Amino acid sequence: MPVIRVAILDQPRRSLSIEVSEPFAVKSLESGKLLFNSGRIGATAVSATTRGIKIGKREVALSGIEIVPAHSPAVWVEGHQYRGTVRIFRQASGSLTAVNVVPLEDYVASVVDSEMPAAFPAEARKAQAIIARTYALYQMQVAERAAVSDVAASTKSQKYLGYQFRERGKLLAGETGEGRKIAEATRGKVCHSAGKLFCTYYCAVCGGNTVRGTDVFADAAPPLVSVPCDFCREARLYRWTAEISKTDLAKDLAPWLREQGRQLGALKSVSLVRSGRYAGGPTEFDLRGDRQSVRISAAELRQLLAERGLYSPRFSIEDKGRVLVISGRGHGHGVGLCQWGARGQALEGRTCEQILSYYYRGATVVTRAWKDN
Repeated sequence: MPVIRVAILDQPRRSLSIEVSEPFAVKSLESGKLLFNSGRIGATAVSATTRGIKIGKREVALSGIEIVPAHSPAVWVEGHQYRGTVRIFRQASGSLTAVNVVPLEDYVASVVDSEMPAAFPAEARKAQAIIARTYALYQMQVAERAAVSDVAASTKSQKYLGYQFRERGKLLAGETGEGRKIAEATRGKVCHSAGKLFCTYYCAVCGGNTVRGTDVFADAAPPLVSVPCDFCREARLYRWTAEISKTDLAKDLAPWLREQGRQLGALKSVSLVRSGRYAGGPTEFDLRGDRQSVRISAAELRQLLAERGLYSPRFSIEDKGRVLVISGRGHGHGVGLCQWGARGQALEGRTCEQILSYYYRGATVVTRAWKDN
């Protein structure tokens, strides 16, 4: 079975905490040689040194090590326990990154539970498993040769919580028995376009229409067309509103503008200059300040105002003087399968294959065979 390399930290760190609940070996990633064996350990600091990497009181003069437990799952990193092994890399900057190397089907089982509620119908979760597997294999295929990971554990790629994790004093499941059943029921199944894997982008809620892939992603494949989807109408974020003062908007945009050598000054007005109509090209707004005017896309605004309750780049802005009222639809970029739409279609009796063919027009589902390691 293929294994996938998952970057499990949101960003590099000077130090991190690990635990290993089984005896384990530490190996060199440069030579593959055994460095030392250890019994199980509780919370232990791993830090970067001028010479290499330090685990507790042991230091190795290497830029990369692998923690290989006798039994899996066993390795904890920053409160998450993972199946497989964990690699720790020391970067030239003196910070550390951690990568979970895990069998693909174990990864898919966790992604299904991490990305889609257990309460969703089985056919929707099967569709999720198939596109999660396809996405993973595609990223493995296009990863740069020098890369130490294929995907991230966050929604930069797809959400992956590992085997279990601690949150607010509680121990929570990153994967469930039901998630593993879904992964097994779809084992090896992937989406193809013209006989090849493609990047199966997906979103939480499309809000009534998915978005043409080429309007958002440079590598969007032909199946990523815009399709009508009212199957997600029961989602909380099918429609949403947010408010922000002009003063706060100008303040939030200031760092972004400084990088471009521009200054908006006091924001006077916001107007629509181009509408994507939720299915076509990008929506753009004109922001007029007392120093300059700035044109910005809805997608850029969403990224810059992520903490202000903008859930997607599909929104309109109403200028009400000191305050801007933002009315939007959906959650996420809107491309590909709509997770809440998949739920709605499954509730109407559609199979996972029918759901996938609806969102990925012209794509086919094929099965790749592999054996357990």
